[in-house]
Amino acid sequence: MIRNYLKLSMLLACVVGLASCNKGMDTDDEQKIIENEQAIAKYLADSALTDKVTHESTGITYYKRVTNAAGDAATIGNNATVKMNAYLLNGTKVLSVKNDSSLSFPIGAGSTNFGGLELGILLMKTGEKASMFLPYYLAFGNTATSSVPAYSPIRLEVTFVRTRTEVQQINEYIATKQFVVSEKSADNLFIIRTNTVTGDTLGSGKSVNVKYTGKFLDGETFDSNTIPFTTNAGGSITGFDRAIRRMRKGEKAIAIFPSALGYKSTGKGPVPAYTPLQFELEIL
Repeated sequence: MIRNYLKLSMLLACVVGLASCNKGMDTDDEQKIIENEQAIAKYLADSALTDKVTHESTGITYYKRVTNAAGDAATIGNNATVKMNAYLLNGTKVLSVKNDSSLSFPIGAGSTNFGGLELGILLMKTGEKASMFLPYYLAFGNTATSSVPAYSPIRLEVTFVRTRTEVQQINEYIATKQFVVSEKSADNLFIIRTNTVTGDTLGSGKSVNVKYTGKFLDGETFDSNTIPFTTNAGGSITGFDRAIRRMRKGEKAIAIFPSALGYKSTGKGPVPAYTPLQFELEIL
């Protein structure tokens, strides 16, 4: 399935200049882009929305049902929280967010498997509501799912609830958990000690065994292991290494830090870009 930004640059080029873009794409893909545009145009005309919408070169067509000039704009690297539902153009609901119907994601990380949402949020401010009309390559792609036919254009209803920096996310998480912060660095490495051990901290060049569990701030575990580790020897993310250097043998702590001390703007494996992390650490 074509999802998110897979082949996206090629597909977006086709939106701008379809006649010159035929190398590396299936004929079906090219034709379906045209058919999607026609289907969206018909939907807008039938709904008397043609004069209300804005067309973006990315392929998104949208209009804001509620505006909020005083709201906060979406910024690459910050976290966005939205409420959303997706529909086929015939009105069939094909996507909604479980529980409280809200979804949070780092802006610009490509982590939602829904490219139109990640591009569309950059057009909005907090408090605004928008209807977005997305061609298949910005939605569910060119392969059918149980509820969505292949190459389906989608109507996405989005409310932009709030946006937070990584540090705001961390501070909110610490407050919610009622953690007592033992140390905080100038670049926002937070250390919460969970037992008391006396003596010198490890510092640089010390070899120890470390038991760790890496989690996102929503509590989901992305990694867990016990490993031999030499401090300040390279090969690990900055926040992890620096937290261990500040610990003592036998000590337990929780280290929390922003992506600047983690996997930065690229992410790695299950960790999206621009994602703050926490590690439960024990020096054995």
